[in-house]
Order: sequence, then structure tokens, then C-alpha cells
Amino acid sequence: MTGAAVPGADTPVPSASAPPGGMMLAPWLTPVRIALIVWAAMSLIAIIFNWSAIVALDLSDTDDAMRMVQVRDLLAGQSWWDLAQYRVNPAGGGVLMHWSRIVDAPLAAGVFLLEPLFGQAMAERVVMTLWPPLLGAALSVACVLGYRDLSDRRIALVVPLFLIMAGYIIVQFRPLRIDHHGWQILLAMIVIGQALRPATFRAGIYAGLAAAALIAVSIEGLPIAALFAGLAALRWVVGGHAEDRARLCGYMGALAGGALLFQFLTRGPAGLIGNWCDSLSAPYLAAFIAATALIFAAAAAHPARPWSRLAWIGAAGVAAAGALVWTEPQCAKGPFASLDPIVVQYWYRHVLEGQPVWASKPADAIHVLLPSLVGLAGSLLAWRSAANAADRRNWATVIVALAGAAALSLLVLRSAGTAHLFALPGCAWLGLRAWTRARSIASTLPRILASVAAALTLPLLGSMAAVAAFETIVPASKASDKGAGAVTPREATCLDRDAIAALDRLPPTTILTPIDLGPSILFWTHHSLVATPHHRNREAMADTIHIFIGDPAAAEALVRKQQARLIVYCPTANDFTGYRRARKDGLAAQLYAGTPPAWLEAVPIRARAGLSVWRVRPE
Repeated sequence: MTGAAVPGADTPVPSASAPPGGMMLAPWLTPVRIALIVWAAMSLIAIIFNWSAIVALDLSDTDDAMRMVQVRDLLAGQSWWDLAQYRVNPAGGGVLMHWSRIVDAPLAAGVFLLEPLFGQAMAERVVMTLWPPLLGAALSVACVLGYRDLSDRRIALVVPLFLIMAGYIIVQFRPLRIDHHGWQILLAMIVIGQALRPATFRAGIYAGLAAAALIAVSIEGLPIAALFAGLAALRWVVGGHAEDRARLCGYMGALAGGALLFQFLTRGPAGLIGNWCDSLSAPYLAAFIAATALIFAAAAAHPARPWSRLAWIGAAGVAAAGALVWTEPQCAKGPFASLDPIVVQYWYRHVLEGQPVWASKPADAIHVLLPSLVGLAGSLLAWRSAANAADRRNWATVIVALAGAAALSLLVLRSAGTAHLFALPGCAWLGLRAWTRARSIASTLPRILASVAAALTLPLLGSMAAVAAFETIVPASKASDKGAGAVTPREATCLDRDAIAALDRLPPTTILTPIDLGPSILFWTHHSLVATPHHRNREAMADTIHIFIGDPAAAEALVRKQQARLIVYCPTANDFTGYRRARKDGLAAQLYAGTPPAWLEAVPIRARAGLSVWRVRPE
């Protein structure tokens, strides 16, 4: 890299990098230590704020409950390579989950080590409380290390502050949030961090391994991995430099090899030949291998002209697509193409994190879009003002990565966290410029206004201000949210302590519930479930919805087909409300009205929140 010397992450930033006014740091106060201090303070506040939820284990997401169920099964002796959930759809032999053991491993290790000291229940509570902030601490350090080479070296000092003010990121690292989304953000940060390093084969290897792990954790990471593969390829096509060729080869080799390795380690030999479109499997492995073979062939051919290099890259892309479709044509339609239409209508379209941004409320759309736009503006201005080619190249990398991730977040809301991660350096660059300008203003009022402008470059503050302004201009948007008061997960599912104890005292059986209630019952009791909100169980999910919204006589046959002995529901839950409104003479509507069919009998249980339990009479 050319230009000014880059301070190491474990050495103090020199005073020349300090803002005007001579901000001096103690010698021990390195950017990494600043990041850890800021993150530790934020995590402590988060634990205190969420203490009541921690004590009660109020899990705000069904996937967190299911994740711990999977970890419990692993610790109870289920094979490391066996990811089936046998307590879901037992009539069908269980459900093979699409999740990765990479996420399970640290949770299981923590519970295993702490259980002899505290018992299982307390060990789980401690791990679920502390692991997400610890993973977030790794992310905070990765941000410092990844963004330290940008043109304004002060970004490494302030990016931890911008990180903890990025709501779509920190929500994935709050206590009890143990699902895979935090892993996705961390691994994406490692990938872009290596993309910002000088072009070497080693940098490509590290980025490729992180990208392979990202895809192994969730196939949702495939667009990000492909984005950085395309960026590395574009650099070589345009410049033709040997170091760019080496980075590309390292990235693709590590991506293909790492994907094979992670798949074998986490799923065994069966994982290398399985044809699943919703997780890393043979079709994607074939695509990576085909693309890598063409890239290595291109590198060996040493094409001298840009158009010939572009032709090789195009051939690699075609080979990857061909290998994917040839191995499993269904994967060309996407992972959810096989869902029953009734499941799409009554479940998938209500999973907002998987929907496009225009399916959200205006306030939510602002929170998704604004940080990316601010970060993109800051990155473009930083690129324009960069003093040398290396700095311009790094800012161009940020711009391309952010533009790609932001476009993805428009289509899939859950991708906003990664987009905001790539927006952090642009937001920080703008904030630093605004703050520096504010400090140079002599007049009090203009200085205050300029300082406020600097503060609004923090993602959460800027989005909140934009939402407040929008709701002032369009009052109807605020009125539409009235009545949607915040409730705890326990209130939304009716699973208070008494109801849980009463359900758990009943003999083990298979329970039919609305789809979203299932994971909580799995987590809190020893019963099995017909269906949970996990798409591979598509037939049982469709049967569940047909039972609740269909004719009670036809519903009986489906209940007996699924070998369910109890029907449990929360009358106020969103999904059950949707079921009973779908058909006025359906089973859900009859149960809600207190006029059940003859093949059901009430099971009185002690519950403060109104949980309803019905037993299926013998045939």
C-alpha cells in the first residue's frame, strides 16, 4: 500500500491523526482497547435493560428457542452430524434442520462447561446471556481491524461508537439472541476487512475462508460471498496486476475448499452429496468448484488483454450457474419455491424479516434505508477526496460492497444488518468531518447546530430523527401504529409460568399448535410438535394451517393423520387471530367462540394468560 504509514490496531493512533485541537490518547488506549471498552459498556447496559427478560427467559424470537432445543439434543447425545429435530413432525419421522453446527458449537461448549457448576437451567441462562455480547465484542474488534486502513485513520477510533448506534446490528448481539444472524454479520466484516487489505494471496485465503463459513452458517450469505468474488475478479480484469490475480485465486480456492471442509465437518459425508437448496450442499459445492477451476485456468493462461480476462471471468460465472442447475435444477427457483401456497399466504408473507422493504411500515423502511444512504454518501465523498490511488481503491471497495448489500436489503429485510455494517465507515467519515467543522465555528448557535448534524450521522440517531420528521409531516403514518402496544413473548404466546408447568406435567405427547407457538413449547416442555416455523417441514405446516382454517370435520382427519393428541393455542396470538378470521366456520373460529367440535374436549389447566388446551377424543 502506498501513502502515509498505517498505525497498527494495537498501537496508539499518532497525534497527526487526531482532530484539530490536539486530542491526545494515553499510550495504552489503542483502537482495539477503545472498541472493547465501548462494547463492554454497551453490553452491560443491555444486560441491565434486559434483566427481567433474562430472569424469565423471555425469548423474543422463535429461532432462539429452537436453537437451544437443538443444542440440548446435541448435549443429550444426538450425533454431531445428525441435525434432525425428532420432536417436530414425529409422525413423519422428524425434520432435518437447515442450520449449522458452527452456531451450535460455542453454545453447547458453554453449557457443557458450566452445567457441573450451576446446573443445566442456570448454565443455559448464563450462556444465552453472555455469548451474544461476546460475539459482538469480536465484531467490534473486527471493525477496527477491518477499517483501520481507510484514508482517515481516525475512523478506527470512532467506528466502535457508530457500531453500537447501528440498531439493526446490535439487536443481533443482545442477550438471549443466540441465532445465526450475529455470526453472519461478523463473518461479513472479516470478508470486507480482508478486501481492504493490500492484495495478496494470503488476504484472498482469509477472505475466502470467512466467506465459506458465512455460507455454511446460512445460505443467505451467498450473495455477499459472490459480491466479493466479483469485486476481486473486477480488480484483476481492470488492472491485470499479479497481486490482484493472486488475491482472486486465493479467495476462490479458499471459498471452494473451505465450503467442502465446513460442510464435511458439520454435516459429515451425507452433507457432501445432499441436494438442498436452502443450505450449503452439493449444488453449491459444484458451483464453487466449477468457478474455481475456471479462475485457476485463467490465472495459468495469463491473458494479457482486459477483454480476454473478462471472457474468462464470464466463463467462470456461466460454469458456476451451469453446475448449480445441473446438480439440482430446483435450486434455480430459490429455497422457498416448494412451499405450499397456503403456507406462503398464512406464514411466509408474515415473516417480515424475509420480505422486501416495501412490505414494511414507513418508519421501518426509513430505519433500513437511511443509514445505507448516509454511509454511501460519506463513502463517495471520501473516495472523491482521497489523496492517493490506494485510498481511492479502498473507498471504492466500500462503495461497491455497500451498494450491493443495500440493494439486497431492499429485497430481504434481514440483510439490513450487513448493509449497515458496510455503511459504518462512510457514516464515520461524514461524522468526523462535521464534528471537525463544528469545533472550528466560533458562534455558539451555529456550532451547536453543526454538532447536532455530526451526531445525526450516527445511524440510530439519524434514523430516529428522520422518522420523527416524517411522522410530523405525515401524521397518519404515526396513527397507524396505535394499538400495537409492546408485549412480552410470554404474553404473545400465553405461556406464563403456570401454563408451562401445567403443560409439562401432562404425559408426553404430540401437540398441534399454531405454527409460531411451537418452538416455545419445545423449549419449555417435553412434548413434541406437529409443526414449527421452519420451512423444511412444509407438509406438516400446510396440514396445520388447513386444520385451523378448514372445516372441523376435515380437520379431524388431518389431526389424526399427524397423530396429535392435544391442540394448544393462544387466543390473542397473531397467527391464531389470522386463522380464525380466515373462515368464520373454521376450527379456529369455533374454538375461539367456545363451540368446539365433538371430537375435542377441554383440558382445564392453570394459566394466567388464557392458554387453551384441548384433548383429541379417541377415535
